[in-house]
Amino acid sequence: METRGVKYIGSKASLVETIYDFVTKHLPTREPKSIIDVFTGTTRVAQAFRAKGWAVTTSDLSWASEAYAHAFVARTPDSSSRIPELITKLRTIEPAPGWITLNYCDVVSASGGVVKMWKPANGQKADAIRETIHQWEASGECSHHEAMILVACLIMALDKVDSSVGVQQAYLKTWAARASNPLDLVDLPYPAEGPPGNHIVGNALTNTYCPQTVAYLDPPYSAHSYATYYHIWDSITRWDKPAVGLKTNRRLDRVSSSDEHDESMNSSWNSKRTALDSFRQLVARLPVKYVVISYNDESLVPLDDLITMLRGAYPSVIVKKIPYKRNIMAQIGNAAEAIAEGAEAKTENNEVLIWVAKA
Repeated sequence: METRGVKYIGSKASLVETIYDFVTKHLPTREPKSIIDVFTGTTRVAQAFRAKGWAVTTSDLSWASEAYAHAFVARTPDSSSRIPELITKLRTIEPAPGWITLNYCDVVSASGGVVKMWKPANGQKADAIRETIHQWEASGECSHHEAMILVACLIMALDKVDSSVGVQQAYLKTWAARASNPLDLVDLPYPAEGPPGNHIVGNALTNTYCPQTVAYLDPPYSAHSYATYYHIWDSITRWDKPAVGLKTNRRLDRVSSSDEHDESMNSSWNSKRTALDSFRQLVARLPVKYVVISYNDESLVPLDDLITMLRGAYPSVIVKKIPYKRNIMAQIGNAAEAIAEGAEAKTENNEVLIWVAKA
């Protein structure tokens, strides 16, 4: 089942068919096919369900997820009929250095780090394209929906020519081979077979959701914040050109020690102290009959604790374990140092799917 998205920790690109089959196996045939993808990320699971004809609602704290949702979940042939024409115009715009070039294209950060996310030529092209999209939306030359689709196209293009390991916390010291390729803005295919969906930006514990049949939960598994891992995509989506800091030129409002720190971007799933209770609250408040949780046996909350909590509250809880290769972060950084000191390199773990019937 083909879906699209940027490089992303915890991506379910290789598991979407397994997830879909798991849901359809346990869902009673009489139930309407509608789903809330609560922590949608790059929308890969939402794309898969829409392609199968489901009505899909997505949500996420991430601002960039709004762009992906417009491109893959809300888009229709009518709503995006002008996108090919607009992309043709954007491809002819002269490059001009701006916020992206000044902060992420072979520059020295305020803390002395060298930030080499994109080659300057690609940064200048991206700056010109994003500024033009901003001007078009501000003047009414394109709608917000069209602007978000174009931003998603730009992010996908930048992801193909970056020089990172997939997160925006560190950059390669020498250029990745793909970074020398020219930025190529192209349209994105989307699952037009299914009905258009809608997206909600915000915290799952406070968002207002309309009743649906199923909710799919794929929350953060660890203490690592996605708001810091993918801050550049959020900045490009909002185009607010924020102040940056640290060695990696992270948005200052995503730095916990900064006076500008935006606490609304904190996720309670990033703390062992609050994650289990957040699960309890969320499953209870979602207006659905069934909940599917995608989890991991190395997650912050022990799997047994999560299952015990669910079985104590709901009449039916079914667990499926899937052997799975660990993501690249298991082999670099602190993990790499531990391996160098003699620790065993663990490359496999279990992905876990949990089916919860609430009534």
